[in-house]
Amino acid sequence: MPATTPYSYALTSVDRVRRVRLTIQSENFDELFASLINAMTDYVEGQCNRRFKQTTYTDEVYAIHNADEQFLILKNSPVESVSSFQYRMGTPTNPLWSDMYPDTWELLEDGKSGIIEVPDGLPKHVKVSYLAGYLIDWDNYYDENSHTLPSDVSDLVERLVIREFKKRESEGKMNEGFDGAQINWKDGLDDIDVAIINRHKHIPTLT
Repeated sequence: MPATTPYSYALTSVDRVRRVRLTIQSENFDELFASLINAMTDYVEGQCNRRFKQTTYTDEVYAIHNADEQFLILKNSPVESVSSFQYRMGTPTNPLWSDMYPDTWELLEDGKSGIIEVPDGLPKHVKVSYLAGYLIDWDNYYDENSHTLPSDVSDLVERLVIREFKKRESEGKMNEGFDGAQINWKDGLDDIDVAIINRHKHIPTLT
């Protein structure tokens, strides 16, 4: 059975957790760190309702319920580029998709918000293909052209991984004495964790 490795879209790396955050040189816990990183990546992405790594999304269909609606919030952001923006003609069983004219719509804020504006109003059904998300390259963490994932997201995942890693030493205990000091393990998220999740949470769009 192959060893556990971090997802290709993992929100931190084993090296950052082990060497940078915990200053552990031994690789004995690397498989455990990878498993915890995957679990916490799933958790944070689930809480934020989004995939953070830059990904191509193809033929996302949106139903527009307000006849005067001018703004379409895409399911993912930030948007790097839109390769196709179409509206539906024909029938639901026999649709005919036609391109929206380029001058009739605009990707706002250079794609940061993931919002498309159509000043004359959106058609009832539209389909979009686009590239969205952040660049993730842990080998080039400090290169802003290679790695654009917000640092507070990776910091959150790293702290959650470390929290779970240390909890294994006193599973089931709320408090543990250590050389006269008192270690208090936390259950759930603290205020900073919640603030980061809320900052990056994606509000679902009706489709």
